[in-house]
Amino acid sequence: MTAIALIVGHNARAQGAVRATDGRTEYDWCGDLAAAIKAHGPGMYAVIRRQSHPSGYASEIRNAYVTADAMGVSATVELHFNGGPATATGTETLTSGTKGSLRLARLIQPAMVGALGLRDRGLLTRGRNDRGGESLWAGRAPAVLLEPYFGSREADCQAADRHYAALAAAIHRACVAFINGA
Repeated sequence: MTAIALIVGHNARAQGAVRATDGRTEYDWCGDLAAAIKAHGPGMYAVIRRQSHPSGYASEIRNAYVTADAMGVSATVELHFNGGPATATGTETLTSGTKGSLRLARLIQPAMVGALGLRDRGLLTRGRNDRGGESLWAGRAPAVLLEPYFGSREADCQAADRHYAALAAAIHRACVAFINGA
């Protein structure tokens, strides 16, 4: 059984933020990260790529989470990286604030911070109508949205590249701990 859905943020047409160092988009980079995480436990994960939807962004997100719900996953982890001013830095995890979402977020956030060594921006609780909130509330399973670094900051991109394997392994270990009831 697939335990965790890794949802790649954004879509092929609207690919999200762009990295300052190499021009890679969230959709591209996070797709590779999803594959790297899945390689640690191939039977444990399903990778879901959001598809643009004629009814708009909210429908795109809902469809991805309907797919995850149909698989009966125990949790969803949506992968992103932040954009913003070149001075912004750090790692953060968005949570709905529900018991399961908080438990998963409290496992993944310190794992990402430990892997990348960037500033701990903490857990950010989002309501359904807040930025990022739709992803956290669209499905039945506990959900988190990861922002491990700022693609707009060269030093963050370099840290993500240097510690890429450690980041994938850390997210995997946190997911295993979640499934095992930690």
